[in-house]
Amino acid sequence: MKRATLSDVAREAGVSRTAAARVLLGTGGEHVRVGEEARKRIEEAARRLRYAPNRLAQQLRGASSRTIGVILDTVNAPVMSERLLALEGHASRMGYRLLVGQTHGQVETLREYIGDFAGRGVEAVLGLFDLAPGRDERAQAGFGKFRKVVFHGRPAWRGGYSVRVDTAAAIRAGVDHLLTRGRKRPALALGNTIGDELMELRREVFRDQVKRGRRKGVVWDAGEVGSGVTDGGGIDPASEILAQGIETMVTKGGADAILASNDIWATRFILQLQKSGLRVPEDVAVIGHDNLDIARVVSPSLTTIDQCHEAYAVAALELLLEVAAGRRLAPERRIRTIAPRLIVREST
Repeated sequence: MKRATLSDVAREAGVSRTAAARVLLGTGGEHVRVGEEARKRIEEAARRLRYAPNRLAQQLRGASSRTIGVILDTVNAPVMSERLLALEGHASRMGYRLLVGQTHGQVETLREYIGDFAGRGVEAVLGLFDLAPGRDERAQAGFGKFRKVVFHGRPAWRGGYSVRVDTAAAIRAGVDHLLTRGRKRPALALGNTIGDELMELRREVFRDQVKRGRRKGVVWDAGEVGSGVTDGGGIDPASEILAQGIETMVTKGGADAILASNDIWATRFILQLQKSGLRVPEDVAVIGHDNLDIARVVSPSLTTIDQCHEAYAVAALELLLEVAAGRRLAPERRIRTIAPRLIVREST
């Protein structure tokens, strides 16, 4: 089918091309005024003709591409995918589109995406991946001179930009919730902590918060063998490791509550506890992390930490557009922090 043009829409609506451009493209500034009735006719005509702006032609005339690039990591896919969906929805409402690439720290792949994005006039890029040790240098090499980048968690270079979820606040909220419910010996179950800053942060905050509550806590670390347990969101590969964790925390450590690394682990803990004849939450309470769909359907339903993807998307896009516009931001405005929420359900 022949692609509808702006002139086609204007003719269909019985208005000038300038008026149609004002409504559909936002051009003309305050010099072009369009009444409400004409606006409705233009929008209806655009829908009937299935009009879509020719972004390439607009860019050749010096207009904004209204396109944001996102480079997504495959690790922790369920959480990153939900963030991406929230970002796409918010971007769409603001008239922006996303170009998405996928990598796991490979410098060459990152370079290829950046080259492709730059060639398509992408205004800024969101690095939606965790910067584990060693990945700072790879990120710097991959992005090269392209500096209109917002990272997840923390920037890869000095003076950079990022959006982060307050992990420390999440752990404090979980511990406090368990203590107020009368739990005497909470446990923290960690994934692979070898060189993982977020896991080490969880450990430190957990110990401090338990101490403040005048309790003794248990920390179980899956160690190097746990590094791939949550890839792809699978439960079965984690069975042996998490069964060992249950024995360590509850049988040997005397834990009466568990803060799991994520909802997948928490679900496995619940199943393993029930298999061992223990009741949740009567004998052992369980808290997950991420508020995935599985948290609502497991029995008992899972108390968990919601990372507030919608708020994350709003903050990320706002920062991306400020970076794209070349605005000079004060240091405290370069990093945006999202407050997580504790969602209380039956498991506690």
